[in-house]
Amino acid sequence: MELERDVWPYVLPFPVDVKKRRLVWKILQSKVGMGILARLNVEKPTYQKELIKRLPYSNKSIIEYLKLMVSAKIVEQGMEKAKIRERNVWVKWYKPTKLGRWLILFLKSPREISEETLKETVEELFQIYSANIVEFCQKYDLDIEYFHQVLDEKFLEEWKRETPEIKPEVAVFGSASLDLYGSIERLPKPDETAYIEISDVYPGGMGANVAVALSRLGVPVAFITKIGADHAGRLLLENFRRNKVNLSNLKIERGKTSLQTLILFDSEGKRRIMVLGRPNTAISITSPEEIDWKLLKYSKIVYIGETFVEVASTIADFAKNLGKIVIYRPGVPYLKLGIERIKEVIEHTEIFILNEIGWAELKKNSKEKISSIADLQRHGPQTIILTKGMLGCEIWDGEKHKIYPVPKKLIKKFKIVDATGAGDSFSAAFIKKLLEGGSFEEAVRFAQVAACITCSRFGASPAFPTLEEIVENLS
Repeated sequence: MELERDVWPYVLPFPVDVKKRRLVWKILQSKVGMGILARLNVEKPTYQKELIKRLPYSNKSIIEYLKLMVSAKIVEQGMEKAKIRERNVWVKWYKPTKLGRWLILFLKSPREISEETLKETVEELFQIYSANIVEFCQKYDLDIEYFHQVLDEKFLEEWKRETPEIKPEVAVFGSASLDLYGSIERLPKPDETAYIEISDVYPGGMGANVAVALSRLGVPVAFITKIGADHAGRLLLENFRRNKVNLSNLKIERGKTSLQTLILFDSEGKRRIMVLGRPNTAISITSPEEIDWKLLKYSKIVYIGETFVEVASTIADFAKNLGKIVIYRPGVPYLKLGIERIKEVIEHTEIFILNEIGWAELKKNSKEKISSIADLQRHGPQTIILTKGMLGCEIWDGEKHKIYPVPKKLIKKFKIVDATGAGDSFSAAFIKKLLEGGSFEEAVRFAQVAACITCSRFGASPAFPTLEEIVENLS
């Protein structure tokens, strides 16, 4: 990999014609030719008299090699009038062609070239190589999608490499998703076609949202997940970078697509959420071998979101044995699996968070009778938090049970426009207060402010508040 990164940033396309190619080699093998190339300006014409003056070779040799360069199509020549010692005279100039410019750039350090020239050169080279790749794929029946994926993968790996590996206080497991916001008058009837207008695109995903929201609150956080090497993956990774999330254990998978979610609002403002998955969608970590376990050792809290149950149980077990606080918030699709499938996770969980819909689905789909929170606590979690939207939440801590309604002043101050990410914002803010040593009551009040602010804005990730915003609205 180091060898790949150390090569020159320009790949040099040579002429196909054998005679021209030999002529180019002749110029490159000559001290005179190399001297001329090193002194040619890539952005404006260079005058013959300047070259003769600056080069330690005879006029004849310099002019001979300039002629060779014109023949090899390395430079083009021209004449213009100039005033020299009160006289109008014709002077000859030389300007590099595209080939000449590439040769000159090959001889110079990138620091010597203007940003505009660098951009223009890279665009020209990319156009040439793209055309060649298309021709090559057609000729040899290759899948051009491979080259798209390689470009995306390299782009993402470079971004990931540049992201600082901060020591996390919280390790978050879950999925990242690109949220597509659309509007629809009503859901279509069978065989009916409905037009959906996509109005906005935001980075999302429950686990990703918690990681970003935590970082927005000043908590050092690592996010462990997978994304595809695609356009959606670029948008997701850029959001993590912008919010300073540790991505050292983020997996980029070529040949897989990143998760996307369609969020539809009808004419009454009601929201419907549909996850768009494919057989090759990168959802989350799929094996314990993919996890950098030292991130959990650094962390004080391990948050497990929408992660495959088999892996989630291993994570929870490992974290609990390290003495970490394990928080499990799996989301409705995992709760639909029933208590039997998630019990190996929650037996190692200290705090279990679920919403009303998830609680109803867990009771409905469990073979074992689960009718009360006490039944759920018997499987392991000391603390269970049931979130109820703008009605607030309930917390069971051992035998203690307390209801926390959302303060009326918050409901009055923050009008709900989009509840997407509210639960994620609540969870992140709750964790923030726990890290500070706050009580459950302090953590809930803090988290409710965060959730209300989030609901008053569109999108999940862009809506998460800063620490200053929450503190300002806490009193």
